[in-house]
Amino acid sequence: MARDRTAQLHGGLEHRGAEPGGSVPASDDHAGALYKIGAVAKRTGISAERLRAWERRYGLEPAARAGHTRFYSRAQVGWLADIKTLLDQGHPISQVIQLDEGELQRRLQPPRLRAAHAAGGRIGIVGGQLIHAYRSAPSPALAVAAEWATLADLADDAGALPRVQAVVAYLPSLDPQRIALLEELYPATRIAVAFKYATAADLDHCRASGHALLRWPAEWASVEKLVQAGQALSPPAQGERLFSDEELVHIQLMAPNAAGEPAGHLARLVGELNDLSSHVQRDGDEDHRLVDAGLDAARAQLEATLQALVEKHGLLTTAN
Repeated sequence: MARDRTAQLHGGLEHRGAEPGGSVPASDDHAGALYKIGAVAKRTGISAERLRAWERRYGLEPAARAGHTRFYSRAQVGWLADIKTLLDQGHPISQVIQLDEGELQRRLQPPRLRAAHAAGGRIGIVGGQLIHAYRSAPSPALAVAAEWATLADLADDAGALPRVQAVVAYLPSLDPQRIALLEELYPATRIAVAFKYATAADLDHCRASGHALLRWPAEWASVEKLVQAGQALSPPAQGERLFSDEELVHIQLMAPNAAGEPAGHLARLVGELNDLSSHVQRDGDEDHRLVDAGLDAARAQLEATLQALVEKHGLLTTAN
């Protein structure tokens, strides 16, 4: 906790309290020096208003008080300067405020992707799935400047958000209202969304709004392509399938047990369209290409409806 960390930095100074007469002198630069909040703001670049806000939110107590005047120790000033460095590098305050000294110094080391900052820009990612995909990628091309496990964590950092060129968020269900929240938090910033489930209406709305979309699960390389291309990769694209053959079989098996029998019928129909498409693609003449295009269009509409039923009844929640 930040409160525990603050107590360590106090080094016992909090027991000094105010001197007789209610004042605590702001000493010169020596080990026991105390600094008023205005002096701390000048030395660290962190405004007095932000320091007070951190005190309320994270328990960042000053070393001593005299009435309403706050005094910070020299160790606190140095620690806050390090925190400011990390904030400038793009780390969220909700993460760095909790770091112990070892982790703080580790993060102050040059990031392994510093060279990628200039080439690919800095992005922020929201969601455990994206964080895992990024950290598991063998050689990411983009530099991730900030990570938030949830959208709520991102909202908690409002007012102290790092500058990024794009934000990629994972949403289990494509929700235009949650995307709107992202846009409020990061106005004039490119927003991309990786999603697992979506209704046809939400897909249409997001496409019409020009949002960059990516069906999840996906490889980290697909996320980077989405950000770098500056265009949506939202399925269903021409010829692209939303459901694998294994998923279609699973839906058919699960549907009768989940009051989702129509989904089972749709899954069988989509499977039949896939089989027919595989057949007509073997012949590349004009008529077969025309038929294949029609199959793609029909499958896209059926899959959008099937996706809504899958989400409603949780038909893929137990799929391997």
